[in-house]
Amino acid sequence: MGYIEGFFQGLIDMGAPVFLTIILTVLGLVFRMKFSRAFSAGLTLGVALVGINIVVDFMITNVGEASRSFVELTGIQLGALDMGWPPALGLAWTWEFAFLMFPIQILVNILMLSFRWTSCVNVDMWNVGNKVCTAFLVAYVSGYAWLGLLFATLQSVLELKNADYTRYRLQKLTGIPGVSMPHPMFLSGIWFYPFVKIMDKIFPSTFNFDAQKLRDKIGIFGETHVMGFLIGCLIGAFGGYDIRSILTLGVQAGAALMLFPLVAKLFTTALTPVSESATSFMKKRFSNRAFTIGLDWPIMAGRSEHWLIMILTIPIILVYALILPGNLVLPFGGLMNICMVVPLFYLTMGNLPKMAIGTIIGIPMQLYVASYFAPHFTALANATGGVEVPDGQMLAWFGMDISELRYIIAEFSLFTPIGIVLFIITIALTIYYFKGIRKEDLKIKKELGIEE
Repeated sequence: MGYIEGFFQGLIDMGAPVFLTIILTVLGLVFRMKFSRAFSAGLTLGVALVGINIVVDFMITNVGEASRSFVELTGIQLGALDMGWPPALGLAWTWEFAFLMFPIQILVNILMLSFRWTSCVNVDMWNVGNKVCTAFLVAYVSGYAWLGLLFATLQSVLELKNADYTRYRLQKLTGIPGVSMPHPMFLSGIWFYPFVKIMDKIFPSTFNFDAQKLRDKIGIFGETHVMGFLIGCLIGAFGGYDIRSILTLGVQAGAALMLFPLVAKLFTTALTPVSESATSFMKKRFSNRAFTIGLDWPIMAGRSEHWLIMILTIPIILVYALILPGNLVLPFGGLMNICMVVPLFYLTMGNLPKMAIGTIIGIPMQLYVASYFAPHFTALANATGGVEVPDGQMLAWFGMDISELRYIIAEFSLFTPIGIVLFIITIALTIYYFKGIRKEDLKIKKELGIEE
């Protein structure tokens, strides 16, 4: 068992860019690509991940610092510090049973492919860390490791089914054929989808102001870098910066918004040849079956709607944190609220106003869930020595993937009345969501003129 643990931990320790470079290269070879072409695709993916991380870190360092200054100016003390996703998932990997999730996820995918329960070949292995996080949170809340692993396994199954039922939606949004999205954050659609349908009833289809339409209507003020500049200046003013620092932050935010689409093009460059080879490989061996390559969410990172909403809602996140009774979390590492904004982008097909409304309504839930799990992250850190936690301080993860679902299964694992009721509601909503989203996806398939 120790050898298995060491092998998988060694892969994880390489980091996502190196790890996924290796994975995509090997996958390309499996699909009969020439080594040079497979390695080039894999390395391009690694470079794309490095590029995205650089720009995200750049954004968090500059915009996040200004936001923290705003909080400090208020003088309010919050006891749980938001780590953001990299430290949070890194801490989850210190859980003693974490290494088991790697073979579990692979086995689930193989079994579901074999029994024709999915068409998704999930190469997004890095996000096995999210299953580890679910398993450890349920295990710490309930006291049973096996229960945590069971719910994490169920999460893997649902991710694959969700990838199947949204593949054409993804193709329409990205222009990349033969790919799908088994990332856990998109399971938030179970709860977001009904709300999106309500907004569809309330607002007309013309109620949309995406970045392209803004550019067409308001000229220079709709340009990505100009929007970033204006919003960055606003954040700097909230942070109490002087005029020089405000303008500097504006230029930095504008640079980040302009760089994201440029870096995101590398994902298309890397993934298109592998996707084409995989499709050809599978069609030769499995007649009448269409396979997709399951990928991470950054293949959609080129759309500026994500980053515009994330930046615009930073002041709102901080205000919520200051005024919500019972909130313990100081948002910092997760201020770029990817795990709510991106699923809403996906569900609304990039409708900017609906994304904004959904995000503003959903932020309090994220803060309360982060407060709920803060003692458990802190206990794990103290137990394993993964992070040194000062006395009187707690660690939290604001903007956690599938915050609402993780809270519900944690409460259900304790068999609390609220947990049981919410779990039953979630089952009903899951059925409603999968039926609705699959029906919509088949319409998109027809719209795109795809025949398989």
